[in-house]
Amino acid sequence: MSATPLGGTPAPSSPSEVESFLELSLVDEPAGVAAVRRASVEAGLPDEASAPARGKFLSLLTRLSGARRILEIGTLGGYAAAWILDALPEDGHLHSLEIDRDIADVARANLRLADPEGEGHRWTVETGPAVKALHQLTWTRQAPFDLVFIDADKASTKVYLEWALRLTAPGSVVIVDHVIRAGVVGAEAGGSEADAEAAAGMAAALKLLHEDPRFDATALQTVTGRGWDGFAIALVTGAAAPGSAAQRVTVTPMDPETVRGALEVKNLGWRETFSKHIAEDWLDDMDRRLDADVVSWTRALQRPGNLTRTAVATTEDGEVVGMASAAPVLEESDRLATGAKWELFTVYVARAWQGSGIARRLADSVLGDEPALLWVLEDNPRAQAFFEKLGFTPDGAREELPPEWSGAHDIRMVRRA
Repeated sequence: MSATPLGGTPAPSSPSEVESFLELSLVDEPAGVAAVRRASVEAGLPDEASAPARGKFLSLLTRLSGARRILEIGTLGGYAAAWILDALPEDGHLHSLEIDRDIADVARANLRLADPEGEGHRWTVETGPAVKALHQLTWTRQAPFDLVFIDADKASTKVYLEWALRLTAPGSVVIVDHVIRAGVVGAEAGGSEADAEAAAGMAAALKLLHEDPRFDATALQTVTGRGWDGFAIALVTGAAAPGSAAQRVTVTPMDPETVRGALEVKNLGWRETFSKHIAEDWLDDMDRRLDADVVSWTRALQRPGNLTRTAVATTEDGEVVGMASAAPVLEESDRLATGAKWELFTVYVARAWQGSGIARRLADSVLGDEPALLWVLEDNPRAQAFFEKLGFTPDGAREELPPEWSGAHDIRMVRRA
C-alpha cells in the first residue's frame, strides 16, 4: 500500500505515476504543442519524444540561455521543436534537420499547428543527411547557434558534437538527449548490432564531452514511464582544441619585447586583407614606418594611465603569431547608440595559424565579456562571419573610409551585454 502525502493524494509508486504526477502538477502543455503531439501519434510516429516535462525543460532552457538561433539535429514529429518555438523570441529562428523526407513532411505539417506563420521565418525543417546540411551551415549567416539540441542516430552523435563546435561560439549550449537509452547502459545487456553501434557512438560522444576543453559538460540519468534514460548538457568554452599546436600558444599582454613581432603580423594582415582597396605604395610606406611604429607603440605601452588593452599570441619558441588591441569607446555617438564600453581595433593572426582558435582567444583577452563594438570592412564577409561567432551583429551604421580606400565603407558591429 502506497504512502499518502499531505493533502490526501496517494503517493506515486512507479516511474510512470511520478511522470504523470509531475506533469499534472507542473506542466501546462500549450495548445499548439499538444496538437503536435496528437498529430505525431496519429501519423504513427513513436511517442518517445512526446514527454511534456522534457519538452518544458527545453522550453525553459531556451529562455534561460537567451537563445535566438537554435539548431536541432533530429526533428521526428516536431514535438521538441514545438516546445522550443513556444519559448523562442519573435526574432529567433529554429533550424531543424531530419534525414527522412516523409517524417520531415509530417514535422512541417505539425509545426504549422504550433506556429502557422513561422515556416521559413521562425523555423525551417531541412531534409537530407545531417552531415551534409551541417557542412552547408558553416557557409551561411545562421551560425553561430546559441543552442544545439542533438537527438538523432546515436552512432553519429560524436560527429554531430564535432560539428556543433564549428557552428557555435563560447557561451552556446549543447544538449544531447537519450544518452542512456539504446546507448551505453542498453549495450551492457547485449542486443543487436545496431544497438552496439549506438552504444559505441554514444560512449565516444561522452568521451569527447569530457576530454575536449571546448566543452564543459555533465550528464544526468532520468527514469520515467518510458524507461531508464538520461541527457547530457554542455557549455561551449573558448578553449583551443586538445592536442592542437594552438593549445601550446600563449596569449599574454603585449610588452616591449613583442611589439615588433606584433606589428609585423598586423602589417602582413593589412596587406593580405586590404590590398584590393589600398594602393601598394601606401602599404609599402606602412612597412617602411615599422621602426617608428615600434617606438611609438612601446612608448604608449609604458605611458602611465594608458587604458589600451593589448594581447599577443606567442609560440613555444617565442615567435609572435597573433595580436589584438582594444580601447575604451571615445566617440560619444558610438557610446550612446550602442552602450558599448570597448572598441576592438585590431585582431590579426599569421596565415599559418588562422582557423586555430587563436584569434578568438586574442579577442577574448582584450574584451572579456564586456559590451563592445568594432568597425569592419563592408566588403569582408569572412571577417564579419568571424565576429558574428564572437557575438557581434551589424547594427546598421555605415561610414565611408578615407580617400586612399578607393570608396570602401566600414560597417559597425556590436556585442551587447
